[in-house]
Amino acid sequence: MSLAIRTRSPWLLVAALAVGTAGCGRQAAPPTAADDELLAELSTESVADAPAQNDSEPVARPVQRPIVVRSAKSSRPAQDVLRKPKGERLELRLNRGDRFPLMKTVEQTLMQKSETHPAFAKTRLELSLAITVQDVQPDAVLLGIVYSRVVYEHDISGRRLRFDSAAQQDSVPWDAIPYAGMVGNGFSFWLGRDNRIRELVGYREFLERCVERVPLERRQSLLAELSGRFGDDGVANFVDDSIGLLPYDSSVDTEARTLVMPGDVWTRERRLMQPVPVHLTSTYTLTSINERTAEIEIAGRIASSEAVNSNGPGRVRISGGRSEGTCIVDRATGLPLEVSVTRTMSLRVATEEGVEVQQDKSIVTTIRAFPEFRGERQPAAAPKPAAIRRVSEVQEAGGTVANPTESGEDTGRAIQAVYP
Repeated sequence: MSLAIRTRSPWLLVAALAVGTAGCGRQAAPPTAADDELLAELSTESVADAPAQNDSEPVARPVQRPIVVRSAKSSRPAQDVLRKPKGERLELRLNRGDRFPLMKTVEQTLMQKSETHPAFAKTRLELSLAITVQDVQPDAVLLGIVYSRVVYEHDISGRRLRFDSAAQQDSVPWDAIPYAGMVGNGFSFWLGRDNRIRELVGYREFLERCVERVPLERRQSLLAELSGRFGDDGVANFVDDSIGLLPYDSSVDTEARTLVMPGDVWTRERRLMQPVPVHLTSTYTLTSINERTAEIEIAGRIASSEAVNSNGPGRVRISGGRSEGTCIVDRATGLPLEVSVTRTMSLRVATEEGVEVQQDKSIVTTIRAFPEFRGERQPAAAPKPAAIRRVSEVQEAGGTVANPTESGEDTGRAIQAVYP
C-alpha cells in the first residue's frame, strides 16, 4: 500500500496525521477522511480478517511424480508397471462436529521515506476464533468460523488507539467499528480436498451483522467499506496462510495426491485485486516430518506492477517484494500448530501534482491453532455490544468515554494511502 502526503505547512501535516491520543483521559481530534483512508488500507489484509478468485489460481505443481519400473516377473518383460510413490500423508483429517480454537495476529507497518514529508503508521489486529467442522463430504468439507474476541490497536505518527472487545462493550472507537461487529459473529465456507475455497456461505450476512448497530445514515457506506476492505481476498488470505499451504498434487492418482517426503517442493500462485492488483507466488518446501508434526519452509515473491490508485488520484507502482516464514503442521488434523510469515514490499506513489514518494510496507502474520481441544465445546461468545458510540481516545480496560462530537474541522487531505 502507499501513503502520499501533501500539505501547505508543517503544522498542517502534524494536524492531518493526528487520529487519536496516547494515554487515558486525553481528548483527541476526530479522524479526518484522509486518516480513515489510511486505516482502511492498513486493514486490507487483516481479517478473514473472505476467498480469492479460485479460477485464476493454477493447480499446485506436483510434489512427486509416479515411478515407472519394469516388472521382472511379468510374462511380457516390455510391459511398464506403475508403482505408487512412497511418502507420508499430509492432509486435513477432520470429523463432523470437531471444533478448534485458533488465534491469528496481523501486524502491518508502513513507512514513508521523504525528507520533507516523512510518515509512519502501524496497526496490530489480534483475532480469537473457533473453527467448527459443520459437514464432511467425499470431495469437500464445510467449515464454520465464529469470532470470540478482537483486539485492535494502531499508532499513526505517534497517535495511538487501542480497542479490546473483552473490556470495551459499550464504547467503541470509530476506527474499531469494523472489528467490534465481528465478536459473536461468523460465516462458513466449503473447502475442497485440494485446499481451495469453493463457496462462501453467509458471508454477506456476516458483513451486514458487523454493522447492524451502526446508525442507519452510516450503515450503507460502512458496509461498502467493509466489503472492499475484507472482501474475497481477506478469506483467501486466512485460508492460504493456514490450511491452504498443505500439498495437493492433482496430476497423480487419488491415493498419492497428498503423499510427500522431506525435500518435496510445491508452488501456489495468487492474484489479489483489491485495492491494487498484486501477483503472489509462494513456494513451500517440506523440511522435516515425523509421526506427530511436519515442518514447512515458506518463500515467495511479489511481482512488480503498476496501477491507478483506486482510493484517490495518482498511480502506485510496486517495485516488488518477498515473503518468508515457517509452518508446523499437526499431522493428526492437518491444522497449523504455528505459522509465522513476513511479507515486505517497496512502493512508489505518484500524486496528481506529480510528486512521487517511496514507501516500505511489512506484514507479519502469525497463526496458532490448538488441536488438543479437538471436539470440546468453546466458551460462550461475548455479548453483543450496545449501539456504537464514537470515541476518539485510548481507553483503559473497562473504561468508558463520553461521546464527543461526530466530526470536527477538517484539516485537509494531507494523507493518501494506496497499497496492497
